[in-house]
Amino acid sequence: MSEYLIDVIIPVYNHENFIQLTLDSIVNQVTEYKYRVIPSDDCSTDNTRAILESFAQKYPDKVFPVYHPKNIGAHANGYSLLMATTAKYVAVCDGDDYWTDPHKLQKQISFLEANPDFVICFGNTKVIDKAGNELPLKDYYPPIEKEVYTIDDFILSDMHIIPTATLVYKNLLQKPIPEFYKTIMSGDIFIILMVAHHGKAQYMNELFAAYRIHAGGITKTEEHIHKSEEAKAILYERINKLLDYKHDAPFRKVLLDLTKARIMYGSRNLNLAGKLKNVVANTGDYFKYSDKINVKEILYYTTVLFFPWVLKGKK
Repeated sequence: MSEYLIDVIIPVYNHENFIQLTLDSIVNQVTEYKYRVIPSDDCSTDNTRAILESFAQKYPDKVFPVYHPKNIGAHANGYSLLMATTAKYVAVCDGDDYWTDPHKLQKQISFLEANPDFVICFGNTKVIDKAGNELPLKDYYPPIEKEVYTIDDFILSDMHIIPTATLVYKNLLQKPIPEFYKTIMSGDIFIILMVAHHGKAQYMNELFAAYRIHAGGITKTEEHIHKSEEAKAILYERINKLLDYKHDAPFRKVLLDLTKARIMYGSRNLNLAGKLKNVVANTGDYFKYSDKINVKEILYYTTVLFFPWVLKGKK
């Protein structure tokens, strides 16, 4: 067993402008609990490595960087970090984010230690741009509606509930981590769902972190949204199987909703042949995830897609 109660994992790549603040906010935590900081540098091409080396020298019993000899990509870097964890708890912070509360770990770990039926603890974040200007939180995270969350809440949510830099969880991920983690759309979703399967999640109404948004991010075009929904469906199918279908009902609901979206929105700008091809491609999943055949719904979709003038004539 690890001598550290907490592993703080930090995926890093070309973060020379941010990693100093990130590490300062972590190594200066005021806590009775022993923790280890593991920044994993994905072969940065800037001055990031030098900064990590300086922290390792200054905090030899706390900061343990990992340096990849070649760039392996964000998901593979995250995979290597998960595989490296040995502590009872894991805290997460990306290399361009930072913690705002010097007592963050003390508060979260104290709660988890005192409440063994809880396996996740998270709190609030602020969202900032590259210059540090605060951005509207509602554009990035849904409103928090309660203190205690379950796996069903996370499955059914349309948005990420937990800000990554506030996440602390009990290290219950079974190893080796599945290889598909290296290609999935969201490592956070995988971690949260796999851990929440074992217990409850506690929300603390306190500001714990800052999440940085960079200009030039991925534009959410219709094509990007469509690909994201496909990737989410694949991820949910895999997690549902890994969890032996013990949460099948909420997974099926989301997968059915995603299938309906592919049928309807995926057909919007297609000609008749394209629409027919798209419907046929997704019909199998529609019936696979439907608990019963909804004739009215099928007729409505058919009318909207292939006979829209019928609906217009009724107006």
